[in-house]
Amino acid sequence: MSPSPRRPSVTDVLVALGTGVATVAAVAAAPELLEPDHLVVVDPVSWWVTGAALVLQAVALCFARPSPRSVLLVTAALALLVGVFTPTGIANITDAAVLIAVLRAALLVPARELRVLLPVAALCVAVGQAGDIVGSSSVPLPTVIGAAILQAIAIVGLPSVGVLAVTARRDAQRARTGESEAIRRERDALVQAAVAQERTGMARELHDIAAHHVSSIALMSAAIERQIDTDPALAKQQVRQVREQSRVLLDDLRRLVGLLRRDADAPDAIETLETIPALVDTARATGREVDLRVSGGGGDIGPLAQLVAYRMVQEALANAGRHAPDAACTVALDGSASDRFVAIVRNAPPASPAAPSREGFGLLGMRERAALVGGTLDAGADPDGGWTVRLTLPSEAPEPSELPERSEPSEPSELPGLPGPPADSRKDPA
Repeated sequence: MSPSPRRPSVTDVLVALGTGVATVAAVAAAPELLEPDHLVVVDPVSWWVTGAALVLQAVALCFARPSPRSVLLVTAALALLVGVFTPTGIANITDAAVLIAVLRAALLVPARELRVLLPVAALCVAVGQAGDIVGSSSVPLPTVIGAAILQAIAIVGLPSVGVLAVTARRDAQRARTGESEAIRRERDALVQAAVAQERTGMARELHDIAAHHVSSIALMSAAIERQIDTDPALAKQQVRQVREQSRVLLDDLRRLVGLLRRDADAPDAIETLETIPALVDTARATGREVDLRVSGGGGDIGPLAQLVAYRMVQEALANAGRHAPDAACTVALDGSASDRFVAIVRNAPPASPAAPSREGFGLLGMRERAALVGGTLDAGADPDGGWTVRLTLPSEAPEPSELPERSEPSEPSELPGLPGPPADSRKDPA
C-alpha cells in the first residue's frame, strides 16, 4: 500500500534537516557574529524566537510535497514575523526555508496560482528583511529598500524563474513527444487503411480473374467427362482448351502480381473495350453461345472506365456460366449516346434451375467499380427468368470518338431487343 500523500516524505525530511543544519553552520561561520565564548550577540528572547521560527519552518518543510502552497505561506510568514518583531541583524537566516519552499511550489503548483503565491512570499521576505535592518542598525531608508528588494529577488524571484523555465521546457518536450506519438499513430492508421484497401482491391481482382477462368475450366471438364467415351476427338480438343484456359489464368495472375510489385519491367495487360471481343471468344471456346453486339463508338470513356466495363462483362459471363451454363448470353456495348456508354450482359433462362450457392462478392465489386468512375450498375432477374446486368458509364468529353461498328455473329447491331433494367431484383448469386 502506498503511503498517504499527507505524510512527509523522506526526501522532504532530509531537506528540512539539511536546511536547518546549513543555517546554523552559516551563523557559526561568520566571525563578526561571535564573542570569545562562541555565543551569538543577540538578546535571549530574540534568540529563542528565531530558533522557534527555524524549528517551525523545518517542520513545515517536511510537508512541502503534499502541501506546497501552505508551506510557502507559512515559511514566508515566519520570516516576516522574525524580521519585524525580533530584529537581530541575522533574521534573514529564516529565508533559507523560504527558498526551499519556493523551489518546491514552483515545481508542484500550477502557474495560475503562482501568480498570487510568489508575490505574497516576495513581499513577506522584503518586509521581514527591511524590518530586521531597520530594527538592528541605522542604515538609510533607500539602502534598506534596496536591500529588501534584492533579498526578495534572490530568495523568491530568481529561483522561481529558473524552476519555471525548466518546467516549461520539460512540458514543451512532453508536448512534442506526445505530438510525435500522435503523428506516428495517425501514420500507422493511414498505412493500415491503405493496406486494407490494397487487400480489398487484390481480392476483387483475384475474384474476377479466378471466377471467370475457373468457371470456364469447370464447364469444359464437365463436357469432357461426357465426351470422353462417345467422342474422343472432341474430348481431346476440349482438353487442349482446358490447358489453354489454365495458361491464360496463370498469365493473368502473374500480371496481377507484377502490378502489385510495381515492377516497371513487367508487361502490363491493358484491358479496354477492344479486349472484350477476346473475352467473348474465350467464353465461346467453352461451348457456350455468346452473342456480341457493338453499337456506336466507345462513348469517349477513359481507360479506368473501360477497365470497369471489361471487368463487368467478365464477371457477368462468369456468373452466367456458373448458374445458367446451357443458356445463351448476349453482350451489348452501346456508345451511340454522346453523354454515356452502356454495357449490358443478359443470359436467357436456364433449362434447369441452378443449384443454390453461397452469395459472393461479384455484384458488390461491380457496383463499387462503377461508383468509382461515376457510373451506375443495375442487375436483376427478367420476367422470363433470365438475368440482366446493365452498366452505365458517363462520357468524359462532349463529342465521343467513333469506333468501327462490329457484330458477331451476323446479327443486327442495335439493341431494341434487349430489355431495360428489371423492375425486380435478387441478390447476386456469385
